Amino acid sequence: MQFFPSSKIFVSFGTLHITWYAVCILTGALLAYILCQRTIQKWGYASALLEDYLFPLLLIGILGARIYYVIFQWGYYSHHVEEIIAIWHGGLAIHGGIIAGLLFSLYYFHRHHVSFLRMFDLIMPNVLLAQAFGRWGNFANQEAYGQIVSASYYRYFPSFIKNQMLIDGYYRQPTFLYESCLNLIGFLLISTIGRKKLYRHRGDCGFMYCVWYGITRFIVEGMRSDSLMIGSFRMAQIISIVAIVIGLLGLKGIFHRIFGWYHKPVILLDVDGTISSSKACVSQIWTDIFEKYRPDIPLTQAQKDSFLGPTVDATIKKYFPNEDGHTIHEMYDALYEKYASQMIMPIPGVEDTLQYLHDNGYFIGVVSNKTTNLIEIDLNLMGIDSCVDCVIGAENMPKPKPSASGLVAACDVLNVGHDDLIYVGDTCQDVQAARNMAAYSIAFSAYSSEKKELLAYDPCRLIHSFHELQDIVQESRSWCDTRIW
Repeated sequence: MQFFPSSKIFVSFGTLHITWYAVCILTGALLAYILCQRTIQKWGYASALLEDYLFPLLLIGILGARIYYVIFQWGYYSHHVEEIIAIWHGGLAIHGGIIAGLLFSLYYFHRHHVSFLRMFDLIMPNVLLAQAFGRWGNFANQEAYGQIVSASYYRYFPSFIKNQMLIDGYYRQPTFLYESCLNLIGFLLISTIGRKKLYRHRGDCGFMYCVWYGITRFIVEGMRSDSLMIGSFRMAQIISIVAIVIGLLGLKGIFHRIFGWYHKPVILLDVDGTISSSKACVSQIWTDIFEKYRPDIPLTQAQKDSFLGPTVDATIKKYFPNEDGHTIHEMYDALYEKYASQMIMPIPGVEDTLQYLHDNGYFIGVVSNKTTNLIEIDLNLMGIDSCVDCVIGAENMPKPKPSASGLVAACDVLNVGHDDLIYVGDTCQDVQAARNMAAYSIAFSAYSSEKKELLAYDPCRLIHSFHELQDIVQESRSWCDTRIW
């Protein structure tokens, strides 16, 4: 094994070589992948979504980049057919790779019920980082260079750049370096200012990439002396102009209006305190249970209030560690059936609103830390069971709220993606559950006294009347928490 046997080779194993070109491209791709994976987990996706995406994307991207390059250099390759597959000698056109990658991405994410535009936002800014590294592969291969310059041009450059830019006896402009630096700047700007200050529509970060890279490549391409040509025009500059126009139209929201890219959200709801008022019922049930099993504990009002959030099993483990939990749970269910018809009250506006949403084609689900049998009692009592498309109770959740696993499970049952998802709840753990998958969180509070506590968890929206939901769902927007990256 020999490291750095030449300026183009990173390491050699006998006749096998790993080039700097490959190292730079794969390093950039790996960094972009790590950043995407970090964000996508915040959005509630399994890591396998990108794991299964990366390898075929790299193969298809490299193939597309090579085919694009060979097409525009056919005058050479038609006489050197054996060189067509020799990508280790260089000759990958990034525009070909991007086009092939986008086509594969459209297919892949559609197949997995994932919003292409949301992934466009996620991936493309990180592609700029990958491209910044990839250009150093061009440096190692002594390609993507500019016009002839004098030796004095490099007086402020490191010597290793000056030496590598001595090509065929002449110093050349390091256009690879200009583009690498501009790509890095674009990545930083879109990932910070773009996402936080300029993002309005889904797809905007991807369109920012189109504009930034289009301008960057148009300028740098004008300096290069090894451009791919179509007649007397530089092909990269033509593609750059097209990318800039597409990016600007996308940022203005033109495509959203033309193609109807806004989607109806899936609407998921908590139960207790959101669609039904069960506080008095739950309080009475636990009072009866404590009187039988723990008469030594006089329940305070604060303790009674605390029973509404956790699962029944969690409360049993906390207060009755030495008792048969299954027996207590059965008692809880029996008492719930006994008291429900007298003490469960619907939240005003719920029946009308859910009927309206159901009639207008919205998917509606219920996700609660209550068990499914108790949720169904509430829905039947309120006469809204026919409006609800799925119910996820405590026994169906991998983890209770504030985990987002119940929300993801509901989307799986409905066979829909979770890129356009509203979760409505009345507690901080409901807001946190939505945030744990970057869903659009709506905190519902019938009492203004709860407003301050709910706002501390930073929901996307706070409402005091359930009827407000009818107007909210008609807004043209992305139904996710766009602040979470």
